[in-house]
Amino acid sequence: MLIITSIIIPSAGRRPELLQRAIKSALIDDAKIQTEVIVILNGKNGMLFDESTFFQHPLLKYYKLEEGNVSKARNYGLSIARGDLIRFLDDDDFLYPNVAYQQYLELFHSNADLSTYAGAIEDEFTRYQIIEPINIADYCAATLSDKCPALTFASVYKSKIIKNLKWDETICIVEDEKWMRTIAASTEIKWLRSNEVVAVWYQHDIDRLSLPIGYPELYRNRYISVKETLQKLEAENRLTVSRKINASSGLWSAVHGGLYSAPIYWTKVALYARKLDPQSKPDDAFFQKLPNWIHPLVIEWLMLPKRWLNHLLRVVKHKLRYNKSFVRKF
Repeated sequence: MLIITSIIIPSAGRRPELLQRAIKSALIDDAKIQTEVIVILNGKNGMLFDESTFFQHPLLKYYKLEEGNVSKARNYGLSIARGDLIRFLDDDDFLYPNVAYQQYLELFHSNADLSTYAGAIEDEFTRYQIIEPINIADYCAATLSDKCPALTFASVYKSKIIKNLKWDETICIVEDEKWMRTIAASTEIKWLRSNEVVAVWYQHDIDRLSLPIGYPELYRNRYISVKETLQKLEAENRLTVSRKINASSGLWSAVHGGLYSAPIYWTKVALYARKLDPQSKPDDAFFQKLPNWIHPLVIEWLMLPKRWLNHLLRVVKHKLRYNKSFVRKF
């Protein structure tokens, strides 16, 4: 049986060389697997992009959306995808075709709903970090945790699981985390994981589309999506103790990162996290060594002056276009 896999690539059309690399890495055409590569050109530059003079292949199709919105582009691609399996790939990243091929076969012939492999981070010169799937068997608990497996290209989905779901088009920061939690909230998921690297997250300083210092919004979006997922799970009687504990770790990661921007707001979130798990605290070596009778909020407040200074330095580096400010560390 031929397995059709849809690869959805949103692109603003501003990185043609990287886009071509992403497309070529996604193309597979043999007796077992055929990839349908869907490129959604969006925004002003996307509308001006002349695909007729660009890379062509029988399995490749280009579409255009006037509004520049990566989640709208992914939703449009999802609405027209014909594949048994679906994968999302950003235009500046690329797959290892042999490993992707293995992942497709493994998922298709299993009773699992989705599969998550490892990813690597590389720049122009070297690979410097490997991101492995989180070591939590319950997909829902994993998405709620501080290590949500949100690397967009790392996961492949059976079409029936996500065809009626949508990416949140109202946010542009950690929309990938929100997507994973949307899936987890929709149904109980059977999940495959592997530590084999399937793709590369390419770090570069060329016309970047993401915001390197958008941390307050990042953490606020994380908190909101975790809370919304918890509310749905509770309403459906699916909120287990393990999921509460992992959600509290996800909330503490948001508190730890966002407190400097709105201390009162994040203090309330921290109290909510401790209500979910009275023993919870930030996943940081210093906090983990603290005795439980010391509330982590006390330390968080004492660290505020240092956090304000660090944020100011990030803003200055960004304005000076310091070429390492965009690198996201894990």
